[in-house]
Amino acid sequence: MNKIPETQLEPIQLKRLAAQRQLYSDAKFIQAAQIKLSVLVPLILTVLVACRLIPSVWSAICGIIVACLFLVFDSRQKSLKAKAAKIQELFDCAVLELDWRELMVGSQSENEIVETYASKHKGEDPDYLKLRNWYSKNVGKLPLHLGRLVCQRSNCWWDSQLRRRYAKWVIGTLAALLIVVVTCFGLTTDFTLEKRILLEKFVLLVVNPLTPAFILAIRQRTENIGSAVRLDKLKEHTEDVWNKALAGANSEEVTRTSRELQDEIYHHRRTNSLIFDWFYNLLKKEDEEQVNKTTDELVNEALKVLKK
Repeated sequence: MNKIPETQLEPIQLKRLAAQRQLYSDAKFIQAAQIKLSVLVPLILTVLVACRLIPSVWSAICGIIVACLFLVFDSRQKSLKAKAAKIQELFDCAVLELDWRELMVGSQSENEIVETYASKHKGEDPDYLKLRNWYSKNVGKLPLHLGRLVCQRSNCWWDSQLRRRYAKWVIGTLAALLIVVVTCFGLTTDFTLEKRILLEKFVLLVVNPLTPAFILAIRQRTENIGSAVRLDKLKEHTEDVWNKALAGANSEEVTRTSRELQDEIYHHRRTNSLIFDWFYNLLKKEDEEQVNKTTDELVNEALKVLKK
């Protein structure tokens, strides 16, 4: 009853998915570099200063350099995320047949960027097999305004679940790192020293190198939990619209609401915190099965109502 399953398999749509996936991957590579700079560099510098292999002034200079690099990396990462979100919006507007919001997103002329980054992604997935059937094929059984809602709900649910689990993983990793560092400190420290000296060593060898990691982990957790909460609200709103649509709401009214929902989804994609591909791939199969199961339930529910 709609063309979502067919349209999403068109060559141009697969290229758009490949391009946005590659753009996000490049942004995540920069994020990984930022994490290494914020965690490993202070740790290494602290050890070198503690062992008196370099003067403390060099540690301060390196800290300034790292801060400058962060500014450069942040700018590049935001640019990549904005391009990825825009191209994914191109895909969604074409597949879900939604009007393009030029004032919000800009012009649709991104062909060169799509071609460049899709070609780059081909090295990982030459036939775009991992990108096929982005949305469940079963949504094609529904009228467009209902099938579109199911797709938007899937977007919100999947990302929300992923972010909540990623936030837990970040805190767990930080706790494990803390245990390792404190254990190493305990095994290598002479506790017969004066309390003042012990405290200085603890601050220098434990607190100082772990502070950037703590700040980064707390920031990651806060951003991802905040995003998950916003996505949950969007999902709940989608479900409210779904119930109204099944109760007989006008399809044009449902479409207008879907366009507003898509605005929020686009804004989220453009500003969200990034999650590494390996974590996404680790949970992809499980999440995909859950999304397909829920989609089938919603499709069956709608078909029963439509038959009455």
